[in-house]
Amino acid sequence: MFFSVSLFSQHTGNDENSPDSAAIYKFSYRYCVDETSLNSIDKDELSSHPLGDNIARKFYLLRETYTVIEKPTPTSPGEKTIIFKPSIYNSLQKLNRYYKKQVKDELISEEEARMKLNTYLDIAISVFIENTESFEDELRRAKSPDEISKVFSMVELR
Repeated sequence: MFFSVSLFSQHTGNDENSPDSAAIYKFSYRYCVDETSLNSIDKDELSSHPLGDNIARKFYLLRETYTVIEKPTPTSPGEKTIIFKPSIYNSLQKLNRYYKKQVKDELISEEEARMKLNTYLDIAISVFIENTESFEDELRRAKSPDEISKVFSMVELR
């Protein structure tokens, strides 16, 4: 797992003279994907991914960062998975399924899907310790994979 001190800032892209700008937000976060941690993940712990080893490593890091398995208790006999920031985590899972299907159906190139998913994973991993409430609100409103992609495209990693 990685830890990094990051800065959060949110800029509105609103320009009073532009009619389309009323709903445009720009989220800006510090890039903090720890490449050393990423490369130190044992290959035996990874699930294979059709878009490559790097994507598989980032999904592993995403799962390790965003989820915790709670041990069984007398009142709850089964293990329980707790997801931190579920709107971000579940959006990435939805995009993962979407891009795998798009590549399989040859509607998008494997390289383009890999590039987009890599960018979205970098964002999710980087923003984990940030105040992402407004970003998560946007993701909750986005229902389709295209809408989710648009929300992720509003994020700038510095």
